[in-house]
Amino acid sequence: MAVKIVKPDLSDEYLVDNRVYTDDQVFRQEQEKIFYRVWNFVCHESEIARPGDYITTHVAGQPVIICRNAQGRINAFYNTCRHRAAQVVRDEHGKANVFTCLYHLWTYDLDGNLVRVPEIEAYQTNDNPEGLKKENFGLVAVRAESIYRMVFVCFDEDAPSLAEYLGDVAQRFKNPFGSEDLKVWVVRRQELKANWKMQPENSRDGYHAALLHKRLRHVSPPRPYRIYPHSHTVQLLGLDYEAGLKGQSVDPVLAENPELTRKFMQHPLPGMMKEDSAYVVTIFPDTLVLVRYSTLLMERQIPISPTETVVEIRAGGLLSDSDEVKAIRRKHWELYWSEETGNIPEDWAAWEAQQVGVSSVGVRYSILARGNPGNEGLRGDDNRIRAFWQAWRGYMGAKANAPLD
Repeated sequence: MAVKIVKPDLSDEYLVDNRVYTDDQVFRQEQEKIFYRVWNFVCHESEIARPGDYITTHVAGQPVIICRNAQGRINAFYNTCRHRAAQVVRDEHGKANVFTCLYHLWTYDLDGNLVRVPEIEAYQTNDNPEGLKKENFGLVAVRAESIYRMVFVCFDEDAPSLAEYLGDVAQRFKNPFGSEDLKVWVVRRQELKANWKMQPENSRDGYHAALLHKRLRHVSPPRPYRIYPHSHTVQLLGLDYEAGLKGQSVDPVLAENPELTRKFMQHPLPGMMKEDSAYVVTIFPDTLVLVRYSTLLMERQIPISPTETVVEIRAGGLLSDSDEVKAIRRKHWELYWSEETGNIPEDWAAWEAQQVGVSSVGVRYSILARGNPGNEGLRGDDNRIRAFWQAWRGYMGAKANAPLD
């Protein structure tokens, strides 16, 4: 049986071959050609604030430890013992003076040095009279750099520095992420039946913002966006809670709780001003940072397979917040991003519906044809999504948004 496939009469730049969301080979190539080569966001420095603090995670399928050493420097290592390759640290986060592998108790310090090997004398043999030299078997380091206290790792020793990779877009993170008063924490990890690329597409898709998320109507008017090198983008947003107070918002929380909505604007995050009150930053390939004056969202992903992704959600507040301010900030966060009332579950439902749809053999292509080409504009065109795919093609060595020949 021959399945009829109709290709829209559009340039390849405006099309996505839906097989890129389901193909195993494409997924493996993305791990090696994209995630191994770029700077990947992993945490905020406040999550490892003290010497000995650590987190563990996966980046491009690789197990990684990120820790702060005794001198306060941030280190990253493959979470793999040099002896029999067991995972060294199994907890997601904690505080330690050393890391000890459970299998044979090989022990490493916070700089990755191998400091203890039980029964080390057994390594002295006729074939190896010098025995095991601990200095040759430390944890293998991964490049780790931070900018405005946002920590990234990179597996590619030849990649440019983090500052070069982020370029001018990094300045957007100064407020509020550079503040020593800011505290960020993981709120939730959610496994979705969706390809990882659906999140960065969605984060750049202004078209859906006030259509899927009805609570944003009249409250979050679009302001200009800009596309930067490496396809990083900044979308400025407005906050118009006065519309909600006047009953123009479809969101009952805004319309029915005027005092609460006023309080949202009384406790800005560090450096945030009403004339520059909200923004969305997308860092290629998969990081989303969204700040709304007194609350924030950070989203990174852990791709599992072509059709499975773990989305990691972070929130933030201030160490100096009183209990009252914490409650207000939490309510603001929940309004936009909680599982019960926020935008996130609506996005997740859309991605999982998209993942089901892209498996259709008779519908090969999705389209990205809104708006004239450009690096600046207003929310609603597809330029930021097309920029993502331009970067994807560059790293993958592809001529089209499609599996490689």
